[in-house]
Amino acid sequence: MSRPRLPAAVVATAALVLLAAYLALWSGVSTINIGTSDFTATYVGATLLREGHGAAMYDQALQAPLHAALIAPLRRGNLPYVNPPVAAAIVVPLTVLPLATAYRIWQAAQLLMLAAAVVVTLRRAPWPARLSQPGVRLATALAALAGTGTLSLGLLAQWDGFTALGLAGAYALWRRDRGFAGGVVLAASAAIAKPHLAIGLAALLLGWRERRVLAGAAAGLAAVVLASLIAAGPAGLSGFVSAGVADATRWPLASLLGFTGLTGSWLGNGTAAHLLAAAGSLAAVAACIGLGRRLAWDRSALEPCLASATLLSLLASPHLLSHDMVLLAPVLVWMMAWAAGRDGACAWPGRHGRAVLAGWVALSLTTAVDLGADQAAPPGRLVPWALLALAGVLIWQLGPRRHSVVIAPS
Repeated sequence: MSRPRLPAAVVATAALVLLAAYLALWSGVSTINIGTSDFTATYVGATLLREGHGAAMYDQALQAPLHAALIAPLRRGNLPYVNPPVAAAIVVPLTVLPLATAYRIWQAAQLLMLAAAVVVTLRRAPWPARLSQPGVRLATALAALAGTGTLSLGLLAQWDGFTALGLAGAYALWRRDRGFAGGVVLAASAAIAKPHLAIGLAALLLGWRERRVLAGAAAGLAAVVLASLIAAGPAGLSGFVSAGVADATRWPLASLLGFTGLTGSWLGNGTAAHLLAAAGSLAAVAACIGLGRRLAWDRSALEPCLASATLLSLLASPHLLSHDMVLLAPVLVWMMAWAAGRDGACAWPGRHGRAVLAGWVALSLTTAVDLGADQAAPPGRLVPWALLALAGVLIWQLGPRRHSVVIAPS
């Protein structure tokens, strides 16, 4: 049996070069960059919670002077805190440290969580026994970590490493037939940090109709709501809902990467762009329900169904940015394992594996092109088209024509 060392070495080397470049950029972040990073908003929200302002932690009048004092002498508009109250409670211990120190710790924590998400998925994905060589799995893991979203995550110290770890944990638990625990992990991890990214995944669970999974998701969501009520009270939870609604209209649609970014990059911020984006999101949610129904009668389709739903969930999100793309890092890992099983040959990567890798490269390149873009002009945002195309290919692979029944002659 031939060993697939050369292709794995090429993939691993390319990924290591990118990760080395990312590391240089992360380590070179200045104090000014830290003050303008997304973590500053989290630090402000957690500080207000620590100081006993949980009920009013989303009040701009309280946030603005604290934000200004933190980043002085830099003058920049307040970046509001919009995550759930329980997220601020998690970060409270870091607020006793200076902002720059807290940023570095949180930056490292998120990157380590992302790496853990990849490792967890790597261990539970359905790798064929013939691909037991560590080089293949190592190359896959490095490729998953080297996406453009990882660069943004490290620069902004956002929450997406935590969210990716939750998705990976849920997948690993479902692979072990632990439906309730997987539902808890997925719902809780999404609700703690970025519930808007999980709209399509919630639709998948509804279509799946697996009672243990739904019960676990309900329990996880209830636990987060209860923790938020304990941390900030009903007023704080209400403030979070209001802040989330306001945040959806705060930024130019063209700066986003989901359906909102696609329509906004062509039509601006008008009513037509919002309506078309809403229609696209509803269609994506409906497709996720259909994927759940497929999963209900074909458990072997867990990998492509969950991958398609994740892609569509990102598309349907009203607020998708480059750092959110790291949610697809564990998706790449389980899809590479799934593709290796489909290829059936000794060489790696095979036809399906090359297609998955090509899709990952396309996503990384389009994310890099769209990074920081916010102009409403053709050709528009590219990431939504890439997400839509990849989801469409996977759904097509799941179609009846791809799984024809062969009747043996009598």
